[in-house]
Amino acid sequence: MKMVEASGKDINEAIENGIKILRVRKEEIDYEITSQNDEETVVKLTIKEPRQHLHELATFILSSCGFKPNIEITKDDKGLYLNIKTRHTDAILIGRKGETLWSLQYLISRLMKRFHPNLKILVDVGSYRMRRNNFLRKKAEAIACIVLQTGREMALDPLTKKEQQIVETKLSEIKGVKIYTIGKGVSKNVIIAPNNESK
Repeated sequence: MKMVEASGKDINEAIENGIKILRVRKEEIDYEITSQNDEETVVKLTIKEPRQHLHELATFILSSCGFKPNIEITKDDKGLYLNIKTRHTDAILIGRKGETLWSLQYLISRLMKRFHPNLKILVDVGSYRMRRNNFLRKKAEAIACIVLQTGREMALDPLTKKEQQIVETKLSEIKGVKIYTIGKGVSKNVIIAPNNESK
């Protein structure tokens, strides 16, 4: 946890000088007065605990963009899971094929890594990622069953790199199928095919 000491003529000036050094907002820090007299106040500033810091940061970013978010943060073995809920505007934050959500993930993660470099954060909106990931796993499994029954290859809808990884992980549990891609960029297709080598 990063900590600095700063001084000023009074407590407000000392805090302002401290947050300029840390390059954060006042809401992102905790502080305590270490010494004070008529001429100078010295304060110690520390970045808030990761969960609280993440909440403050996400709230600031979203409210600055005009959203009124309800933010839930849970912790698991992988890190912190941030789920954002809004009234009637979740679709805007998710974006087309989750593009806005990925951008939000990148922005929040990069800003948090300044002070919590080893912290892993997963940003979600209205549990979209969870629903989408479950859907992809079930769809991949269903298509794999058809491929095994018919012996014919089948294509999935275009997937992001992360989504492709989810599908690959699921298919690695199913014997007799393999996955490959054709094309590039947005026209890239993921193909599920019989794995004749496994026989």
